[in-house]
Amino acid sequence: MTKEKQAPHNIEAEIAVLGGIMLDPNAWTDIQHLLKAGSFYKPSHQKIFTAMEKLSYKNEPIDLVTLSNLLTNSNQLELIGGHAYLSSIIDNTHSTSYLSQYANIVAEKAKLRQLINICGDISHDAYSENFEEYPTFIDKVESDIFSVTENKSHSQQLTEPSVVVKSSVALLEKLYSNPGQISGISSGFEALDTMTSGFHENELIIIAARPSMGKTALGLNIALHAALREKKKVAFFSVEMSKEALMMRLLSNLAEIHAAKMRTGKLSDSDWTKLIDAAAKLSETSLFLDDSSMLTPLDVRAKVRRMKKKQGLDLIVVDYLQLMTAGKKVESREREVSEISRLLKAVAKELNIPVVALAQLNRGVEGRSDRRPILSDLRESGSIEQDADLIMMLYRESYYEPDKVELKNKAEIIITKQRSGPTGYVNLAWFPEYGRFTNPVTEIAPSPAKQTTSNTRFSQSASVKNWAPK
Repeated sequence: MTKEKQAPHNIEAEIAVLGGIMLDPNAWTDIQHLLKAGSFYKPSHQKIFTAMEKLSYKNEPIDLVTLSNLLTNSNQLELIGGHAYLSSIIDNTHSTSYLSQYANIVAEKAKLRQLINICGDISHDAYSENFEEYPTFIDKVESDIFSVTENKSHSQQLTEPSVVVKSSVALLEKLYSNPGQISGISSGFEALDTMTSGFHENELIIIAARPSMGKTALGLNIALHAALREKKKVAFFSVEMSKEALMMRLLSNLAEIHAAKMRTGKLSDSDWTKLIDAAAKLSETSLFLDDSSMLTPLDVRAKVRRMKKKQGLDLIVVDYLQLMTAGKKVESREREVSEISRLLKAVAKELNIPVVALAQLNRGVEGRSDRRPILSDLRESGSIEQDADLIMMLYRESYYEPDKVELKNKAEIIITKQRSGPTGYVNLAWFPEYGRFTNPVTEIAPSPAKQTTSNTRFSQSASVKNWAPK
């Protein structure tokens, strides 16, 4: 008869942790972030740890007396073995010096038990083919394993207000001590950063425009600035262009070499000098390019999960949203775009980083006398408007008025939605020969777009300083 295997556990380590908490008043602070009640294998230890959590929440000391009293009042003292068992835990705890190590042992055994349960479910579902879509099943497998290895859970517990208040006040103190400093990742454009305070963790940022406005160029500008100037780790996904084509654009931008010269290879000696310098700088960045065709949000999530775990990740840029596929059957294209948008927002929240998604506006823009895009131009694109934290529209009047030379280098970003800040517009300079957007060299005449604000912590002005290329 085959002996049934026991799930991984270490009772001695569990006793050492519980005893250490009762003996050392500072122990709880050191290990509470490592464990939860379910981390313990023995049911009585789970009940004891739950009682400790309650005492901590009430700011009461955690010791033999308080634990016995709480467990007695909740009719659980006898269930854990009585006062004698609590005393035996203390008697068997000889030192609190290695409490963190013991807690890590308990946590690791708990993760192994989780993995065993997950693998059992995976095996059962795979054998029975108990899933609707293969890509969805694979994503769930990765999500479940990722939640264990990253110490996360899809069913996270409600967080006590004191915990959130503490982290929020810490952020406010940081901002207060550094007035004028943005709190997110810089876009590279001063006026835009003034209005948004940068791109923030958990945010889905949409950059929308009609075709040929330069949205890919703007996405590359943002990615390049983050990787080169801010030293961030950036992943750029393009369904439309190859990695080589993207790199040619980046080199043209950084070296300030006309894109036509790059395409034909008609480069001067000075061009080659600038090109080699730009290539060396780009080689040192952490700007990763992906040109997978038929890209789905599940593909993006799988790739960036691995990247973040392996080397870290600060920003994702996707070009562009409507060229992606949901990876499963949907009733309509609008539903598919809604699913893509929802999943990209989920990626931003899961990995705690900003996701910038480029998007194409519908043709309604072309039928108006004022062709500046407005928020309703996105409304036929599923739930993008609802999912996004920040929506920016790129507009160039010169596209519609090509004969007006004075408009050639002018562009606008119109902020049509921002959850935690103002709406309005900023002016940019546009150099099509390099595919490059910059802060304006001189102040550009304001557009008719009206700025409104919903948050006084942001500057009411979108003025910019003069800028000269470095």
